[in-house]
Amino acid sequence: MRYPVLLLALVPVFLSAQAPAADISLLAGCTNKVFDEINRTHKWSGKALAACPATIVVEKRTDGVLVTAWATRSAEGGWVRTAFSGAMGYGEIASKKELARAGRDIMARARRLERCLDSINTVNDPLECRDRATKSYAAGEESGVENDRIVWLDDDGRHTVVEYAFGNTTSTPSPPAELFNGQQQPPGMIIDLHLNR
Repeated sequence: MRYPVLLLALVPVFLSAQAPAADISLLAGCTNKVFDEINRTHKWSGKALAACPATIVVEKRTDGVLVTAWATRSAEGGWVRTAFSGAMGYGEIASKKELARAGRDIMARARRLERCLDSINTVNDPLECRDRATKSYAAGEESGVENDRIVWLDDDGRHTVVEYAFGNTTSTPSPPAELFNGQQQPPGMIIDLHLNR
C-alpha cells in the first residue's frame, strides 16, 4: 500500500517539473555573462551577476574555461533543478570578436537543447540530441525518488550540456556534480587568457 501512495505523491512533482526547459536560455545567458567578465577582468569575481538567478561554478581546463550555471526551485512536493554547462577556449575569451561569436554559438546550442528537452519531456523523443537518464531511490529517514537527465547535442560542436533533475528526496538537492568534475576556480583567481593561442 505504501508504494502506490509514493507514486501518487510523485505525480504533482513530475507534472510541475515539465515546464522549465525555458530556463536553459536564461542559464546559457548567465554563462555568457561570466565569459564576458573573464574577458574584461581576466578573472571571475564570484559575485552574483545582474539578472542571473543561478549558482555559478567556473573551471579552468587545459584548453579553456568551463562555466556551469544552475537554478533550483521548489515544486509541489519536491524540487526541480535545471543546469547548463558551456565552454570556451582561451583564445575565444581573449578576443572580443571571437567572444561574441562563441556567445552566439552557446545561445544557439542552448535553444536546440531546449527543443530536445521539451521533446523528451512531452513525447520521449530526443530529436537531434543524446540523453542519459537515471532514477535513484532513497529509503531510510528520508525516502523518495530523484530523476536526473543529462542532454547534449549529438554533434562534434562546442561543449554545451543540460542537466534536468527533479525529485522529492530532500528540500535542497546537491549541485549538478556530473557537469563539473575538474578543479573549481575560486573567485578572484587570475585566468591567463593567452594560453594555447
